[in-house]
Amino acid sequence: MSRRCVLIGVEGNHDQAFLCKVLRELLGFSQFNDDESKLDSLWRKFIPVYPPKTGRLYLRLDMPSILYTDTLSVAVYVGEGSKLIDNLNTKLADIDYSTDLAAFGIVVDADKYTPPQVARAYHDGFQEFFPDFPTEVGESGSVTGNSPKLGLYILPNNYDQGVLDTLLCECGEVAYPTHMERAKAYINQFSSEEIQKIGWKPFDREKATVAAVASILKPGKTNTVSIADNKWICAQAEQQLPQLQNLTHFLKKLLGILN
Repeated sequence: MSRRCVLIGVEGNHDQAFLCKVLRELLGFSQFNDDESKLDSLWRKFIPVYPPKTGRLYLRLDMPSILYTDTLSVAVYVGEGSKLIDNLNTKLADIDYSTDLAAFGIVVDADKYTPPQVARAYHDGFQEFFPDFPTEVGESGSVTGNSPKLGLYILPNNYDQGVLDTLLCECGEVAYPTHMERAKAYINQFSSEEIQKIGWKPFDREKATVAAVASILKPGKTNTVSIADNKWICAQAEQQLPQLQNLTHFLKKLLGILN
């Protein structure tokens, strides 16, 4: 069966786990865990070569996560943070993106920048391949074009500065309210002087809160594993959080599955 292929770029492993969880839990996708012979032909070009051309033996291999339905095949590609644009441009140069891709999307953090600043950076970064890549985002991100569709969603909510963990904290308040309360109470015991000495950056409080809860839910495991395995993303969270509803609306529009 020939499926429509969609490529979505994210900055890091946490973002990848988060987006895959949304696709599985809220949009009915299955995770591809089979062998190469059953992989959609387009994604075979994304299989990394080891060792890479750089010769760096301990560099993380950049195989995307693949999810699918009967009609769609989605690759969620991790682009190494600030290298996301350059790495994706390298991948796009190796495929017939205008015919092979039904859609191309980016889901990234605003971080310390404003969403308009982030949107402009990604619009400029993909000019060679997608001159019509979105230049701005609304409440539910932005999806433009038709062949392929082009989409941009800026976490946590397309308006505010913040990161994935900003949204995860809100999801945690729904899924694990007691855990969140205790995690925040523990973190609040640290004075501003102590935090300054530790060297926290913007949004590290949210990251520490998620990590504290994740260490209880999955002792000895990473946040990535907790996001993938636990109930940070669930139907109840989507029902209660407009931010999560907006993200799923964006994905449905990008994937062409709006009712």
